[in-house]
Amino acid sequence: MHHSFKILLMTIFVFYIGCKTDQIFLQGEIHHPKTSDNWDLTLERFSPYVGTPVRKYPVIICHGIIGSRNYFKIREGKSIVAGLQSEGYEVWLLDLRAREDGTTASLFFSKSDVYKEFKFSNLFKSEWWFGKKRYNDFSFDDYATKDLDAAIDYVIERTGSPKVNWIGHSMGGMVALTKIGSYSEDRIANLVTIGTSYTFLKETTTGAAARGTSFNFLSWIFPVLPTGTVAKTNAYFGIPVPFLGLFTYSSNVYKDDDTRLKKYATNNESPKVVRQFSEAMKDSALKSYNKSINYSSNLSNVTIPSFFIAGRRDHIASASNVRDVYDRIGSTDKEMLVAGRSEGHEEDYGHVDLIIGRNVDKDINKPITNWLNKRN
Repeated sequence: MHHSFKILLMTIFVFYIGCKTDQIFLQGEIHHPKTSDNWDLTLERFSPYVGTPVRKYPVIICHGIIGSRNYFKIREGKSIVAGLQSEGYEVWLLDLRAREDGTTASLFFSKSDVYKEFKFSNLFKSEWWFGKKRYNDFSFDDYATKDLDAAIDYVIERTGSPKVNWIGHSMGGMVALTKIGSYSEDRIANLVTIGTSYTFLKETTTGAAARGTSFNFLSWIFPVLPTGTVAKTNAYFGIPVPFLGLFTYSSNVYKDDDTRLKKYATNNESPKVVRQFSEAMKDSALKSYNKSINYSSNLSNVTIPSFFIAGRRDHIASASNVRDVYDRIGSTDKEMLVAGRSEGHEEDYGHVDLIIGRNVDKDINKPITNWLNKRN
């Protein structure tokens, strides 16, 4: 066999093995609720561990911008999912619209339903070859209204519970704060936000995150921001991508977990969503896409029990900005934790470390379950 061909085969074999050995093995029951504007979301259901007393309300967990539900499962037995299951909670991981397992939208086209089951007749359908023209023409407002509505409706219908607990990382917390504060929402009993800022105070917004606004022009050029594609390219081929360093504090994340994050839990993002957040950093306030509603000014309408967690080395949502949200909400039952060495933790926490950090089970997940248990 030719020497170069052997090298090619060996490269393919190593690449294949590498893909198989870093998979995420924690898997639940998949559901696909549909939004009012016809997007399929994904909810992944995990039942409480057998023998544990079942808690009052189920938990919906929502990811952040350019993310998917998969990063909540990366730590497997030490994940927030496992921590909640062990305390008797039914857990539902939510993928917002345009994520891989629901109605997707890539650079130009999305996968079509005809791919789900092979039929000879599908070969004569244009959708088989080109997919559906489903563009990323939605804003953060759609996440906070249509997607949240569909997810809560579905979980309540399936569980029979009148309310849910909501846990959101980064934008996943903003989704709930927006719905409660500006659109009225009484089906969320308790709220936990992890690394969620909201008002982007200019004097406290970290320079690294603020510099992200300089890339706003890309949202007017591309039909979708290829953030997930870029992250996957970095994971598979090692091509340097400077902005990815904003999301984790490397000293607190295992290298394999960081690789899983980039491969399986990053997503392309809608240009409208990116523009909305870019404007929020400039204005120090998050507003609706048409600017008719100042979401930040309505935070005082949030009066449910709320628990805010911030990372000491978070360059996306600084502890000061998280504290500002804590101060602005109207709840009298609220707590805040800043994760890091000052709290007795072994290491400081970055943005996604709050979900996949080395000791996240005891530093983050345990305080969350303790706080929820008192209210469930």
